[in-house]
Amino acid sequence: MDWEMKIIKTPWKKELMNLVFESKKSIKITSPFVKENICKELLNIKKKDTKLELITSFKLNNIHSGSLDLNGLENIISNKGIVKNHSTLHSKIYIFDDEKAIITSSNLTNGGLLNNFEYGFYTDDKSFVSDVVKDYNQLSNDENTGKVKQTDIDWVRKVLSQMQPKQPISNPSLINSTDEIENDIIEIPQNIIYSSLKGWKLEVYKCLESIPSHTFSLNEINSFEKTLQNIYPENNHIKDKIRQQLQYLRDLGLIEFKGKGLYKKLYK
Repeated sequence: MDWEMKIIKTPWKKELMNLVFESKKSIKITSPFVKENICKELLNIKKKDTKLELITSFKLNNIHSGSLDLNGLENIISNKGIVKNHSTLHSKIYIFDDEKAIITSSNLTNGGLLNNFEYGFYTDDKSFVSDVVKDYNQLSNDENTGKVKQTDIDWVRKVLSQMQPKQPISNPSLINSTDEIENDIIEIPQNIIYSSLKGWKLEVYKCLESIPSHTFSLNEINSFEKTLQNIYPENNHIKDKIRQQLQYLRDLGLIEFKGKGLYKKLYK
């Protein structure tokens, strides 16, 4: 047998960093939760020309709860890495040079790499890794996956700075780890959103506010076409513009694409 497969379980941070250091071309990661100190160490140890791409779940509540560190994402972007948002992401995949892969329950956090009981496996089997890379690339290029930009991070930081810090959990013993709290919805005072958005983004957001349910369809938001046409009479492509603004709101962590023309508000 000319390939290897082995169990990976916590603590496995040292193994991760060794694979990062050995990677010569690319490192590809999916992880909903990310911590700044892990990103910093990863960036410090990887080779300068090795490309890093991270797909995460850029939701306001993940950020507000501290499960996803903006500074960590910012460091990746400022070091010429790529950060993408797939809001329904739950997988944790680590791929090195498209030749080695780890599939695990571990997020890119202290808990995931050191403290929690996490479990997965490593392999360099060419056929298996090829399938994992194919799936990763498909996810990376999916229409529901958006690129996180510095301007998105700046906007989120501005919005969250106007909100009260999230209260700590009263009885932490009832959960396994704060890394694994998954509550999509964040409460944001309407005035904060109104003051932070402008132009088309604000007008489409106002339309969303007129939809009473938390989940809505593309047809429902398109029903505001005449309303938006009255505001922007010179625009003859209102539906295309609506779809574009929905993508922008997704990349700000305000909504989630559920697929098949369905969307979910991530705020209340």
